[in-house]
Amino acid sequence: MRKQLMIDENCFLLLSVGELNKNKNHEIIIRSLFYLKDYDIQYAICGKGPLKESLVRLADELGVRDKVHFLGFRQDVKKIYVSADAYVFPSLREGLSVALMEAMASSLPVICSGIRGNVDLIQQERGGILIQNNDSKHYIEAILKMYMDDSFRVECGKFNKEYIKKYDINITKKSMRKIYSEIK
Repeated sequence: MRKQLMIDENCFLLLSVGELNKNKNHEIIIRSLFYLKDYDIQYAICGKGPLKESLVRLADELGVRDKVHFLGFRQDVKKIYVSADAYVFPSLREGLSVALMEAMASSLPVICSGIRGNVDLIQQERGGILIQNNDSKHYIEAILKMYMDDSFRVECGKFNKEYIKKYDINITKKSMRKIYSEIK
């Protein structure tokens, strides 16, 4: 998949899936890459939206345009999850994110904002790293930890794959049936 997307097969690939808007906060990861220039880290974003041109401009201005891949809206995102090394989800506001659950089901370790929805899914230091404020320093540290600590990254991915099973549609339907049957 990386070859098809023209992404270096040997780099450490961060992935985000979501619309290119202010709320998804892709900018903080692009800014973080500026401080990680000496590392073989690249960032792929699946999604389209109103901020694409400004995010491209930011990557150009910071000299990291060659490390950021704007993949647009994709129908094959499942294959892209599998080709990534870590999932980054720096949103400022979320519900229970389907994209985050898909990343977890794909055995990806996660770096995400410590907001509602995300904290319900990601267990700190078990499934990934929750960032409690919108500070690029903390994202940089988290990215470096994932990059440098293979065993941590692999264990987080394994944990996520198991943990997310409780949100399986069949389990959710069964739980909802039980709730509705108890209502008199």
